[in-house]
Amino acid sequence: MDFLKAELAKKKAQLEEREKKLANGKGYVKRSAIAEYERERYFERCTKKVKTEAESTPVQENVNESPILKDSKQQLPEKEVIKRLRERGEPIKLFGETPPDTYLRLRHLEMQEPVASKSQTDFKTALDKIDQEYLNAMMMELHGDAMEPKPAKELPSLEEMKDKCDGISNPDTDTEKLYSLVNVFFKWLFDVWEESGEQKFRDNERDLHVKLEKAKIKQAESYLRPLFRSLKKKTLEEAILRSFGEIAGALLDRDYISANDSYLRTAIGNAAWPIGVTMVGIHARTGREKLFAHNVAHVLNDEVQRKYLQAIKRLMTFAQRQFPTDPSKSVEFNA
Repeated sequence: MDFLKAELAKKKAQLEEREKKLANGKGYVKRSAIAEYERERYFERCTKKVKTEAESTPVQENVNESPILKDSKQQLPEKEVIKRLRERGEPIKLFGETPPDTYLRLRHLEMQEPVASKSQTDFKTALDKIDQEYLNAMMMELHGDAMEPKPAKELPSLEEMKDKCDGISNPDTDTEKLYSLVNVFFKWLFDVWEESGEQKFRDNERDLHVKLEKAKIKQAESYLRPLFRSLKKKTLEEAILRSFGEIAGALLDRDYISANDSYLRTAIGNAAWPIGVTMVGIHARTGREKLFAHNVAHVLNDEVQRKYLQAIKRLMTFAQRQFPTDPSKSVEFNA
């Protein structure tokens, strides 16, 4: 109890001393004077603490410093450090970081993960594959073992495919038959696109636009593979199958506006709830019966569907370039 009384008396004396100092003979104390006094006391306490720690702590070497940094000759050039950091997706420079600090950070990253994970897109993978094929062909040509060019495929014309795929857009067409018609049409359209790209690549191998076009074809080929597998096994959803039949029929008629409308209905839908939400509570919504499968955004269902729908759109764009029609039936004509 005596300790508590002594502490209270000490605090009271400090307050009285502060008030006398701040009042300066006046009967009041300004709030700004109190704030300034507290600020001075704070800096005074911090200064004493820093001086005490500096006197008590002995001077020692930086234990975190790598022995590699002691010899500047062993450091990598700055360009090489930046290159390695970019390969790992790391920032090349942090705020206030010196070149030795950057090099040390790179060494720590390399010790934690020796092999950098190079994540790249499907398009970049297809582009690298084309470059590798081109380099292999050049090496074989240098060794006198040049590869013979692939013979051109004999593909049916658009009119022949129109007769062959008769009834593909008819809603009364049998589902079993529709699987075969859709598979045949899109395989034919992809073969025409691939043959066109090969012809351009043979004529001008080093043109950047031609190489990008071929990379798109390679990417679309991998995207369409699951679709063709589903059509062959007849496991594709009937709603998507009917939509693809409408798209194929419009492409055969060279009505690209209608084909684009069918594609948009398939990809993003035209309902107020495009993701497929049909019940938002315990009661039925008004107009719930209007939510059919063709109103659902199939592109949002999974990654595989998104990819082959993207490839279908590229096939539609190629068909408009390859088989032109009236401007009134074209999408973004002369765009």
